Amino acid sequence: MRNLTAAVLSLTLLSGCGFSPLYGERSVSAAPEVTDAFTQIVIRPLPDRQGQKLRQALRDQLQPRGIGPRPIYDLEVHLTSRTEEIGVRLDATSSRANYILVANFFLNEGGTRLIGDRVQAIVSYNILDEQYATVASQADAENRAIRRVGEDIKTRLAVYFHQRGEKPVAMATP
Repeated sequence: MRNLTAAVLSLTLLSGCGFSPLYGERSVSAAPEVTDAFTQIVIRPLPDRQGQKLRQALRDQLQPRGIGPRPIYDLEVHLTSRTEEIGVRLDATSSRANYILVANFFLNEGGTRLIGDRVQAIVSYNILDEQYATVASQADAENRAIRRVGEDIKTRLAVYFHQRGEKPVAMATP
């Protein structure tokens, strides 16, 4: 009985403090003002294969039904990546590495920067004796890092639009 009372009390306190989840049907990222704002973002093309993959991941996460008819926001992303070898065998060769992907992103509206932030993903992978296996392991690590960076950018944009609390207004056509 005490556990039930404590659970009810905890839920009551959480609802009163303004807590709202980031994921789920009643989440911040599912709020109408957030999903509407996501459809109003143009994601600038990024160079290199990593950039293309990140742009596609962002489009899939932010705009699963496509971009709106009159976008008003501009998302600019700059990527850097590096590999750090961390595991060392007895013969002084590496056995493990971290793939580090850093994205600096900026959301603009009509030439005015609304927000800018930096997200980072660190993903480990094994360096194996077989070259093909190592290449496949590294490619998988890159894909996981790209997915994480995309999710982090989406989360930060969702929080920004939720805190802003206003629906974007589509510009009228002349």
